[in-house]
Parts: sequence; C-alpha cells; structure tokens
Amino acid sequence: MLLYPERGLELNPTAADIVRLCTGEHTVTEIVERLAEKYPRQPRPAIEHEMEEFLAVLAERGLVRYER
Repeated sequence: MLLYPERGLELNPTAADIVRLCTGEHTVTEIVERLAEKYPRQPRPAIEHEMEEFLAVLAERGLVRYER
C-alpha cells in the first residue's frame, strides 16, 4: 500500500518492488536491471515498458518525479 495525503494506492507485488527502489539512489536503468534479475521469465523490454508506464502514472499523481 502506497499512502499519500488522504489516499492510498494498493500495489501488486511488482509495483511494490518498483516503489521500494524509487529512493533516489537508483537510476531507472538500475531499477530495470534489478527487476530483470528478480523476474527472469519476463523479457527485459517488457519490464522496462511496464515500469515506465507505472512511473508515469505515479508522476501524474504527484507521487514521484519522472521524465521520459
């Protein structure tokens, strides 16, 4: 669960993995690499695409800063 003022967003396990890594210490590429290691059955391009889409949604809600 990602909590923000007066709201909450229930995250699936993959989304939670992404949010945990969004600390400002990792680049998007590094996060993709970590996810690719954790989910080896998923093609890396698919992980990257889905992660970028997810980060864009979080950015629209003002929860992260993300530019493509």
